[in-house]
Amino acid sequence: MPEERTELTWTIRPCSARDLDAARAICEETSSIELRDEKDRRFLLLTFCDPYVLYAPDGFVAVDADDRPVGYVFCAAHTRQFFRTFRKKVLPELTRLGPRYGIMGCGVCVQQTLCSLFAPAHLHIDLTASARRRGIGTELIGTLKAHLAQQGISRVVLTVSQSNASAVRFYKKNGFRPILKAFGAYVMRAETDK
Repeated sequence: MPEERTELTWTIRPCSARDLDAARAICEETSSIELRDEKDRRFLLLTFCDPYVLYAPDGFVAVDADDRPVGYVFCAAHTRQFFRTFRKKVLPELTRLGPRYGIMGCGVCVQQTLCSLFAPAHLHIDLTASARRRGIGTELIGTLKAHLAQQGISRVVLTVSQSNASAVRFYKKNGFRPILKAFGAYVMRAETDK
């Protein structure tokens, strides 16, 4: 029997600090990282959510009719600058969680700084289950690309697990092309003016 869908009306607006709690919930719901305890949860949020909401003003949220976020696209338009802030403000918090988390946080800094060689901006996108397959992700990425193009940023990059075939298809559909394979992930890049 086909999946029954309820009508979802949404709009896209810039992300702000008031969206932090909702963004955290979306990040946790959509994470592929196994969250065994509170430290794992804090690592996830400190690495992939909180800094983007608080320190990277180029994100957008898709919100439902009640202005509740159902998805987001986070972007650091200037990756190197973002990760300087990350190292200064976030990495110490990760290190306080334990050496393992500090090392993983350093790994994220290295990975994204290397990705900045291929494009100045990078993104993360997540949608709740109810918001998937409705065109919201495509609209979020389109909104972000237009925003970056207006700033004179011509390329954006992301990383995705090679095993996540549906995500790879989605990104390809939205103009991203694999440019590098490393450690089980693709680095994918798109032009912002297309």
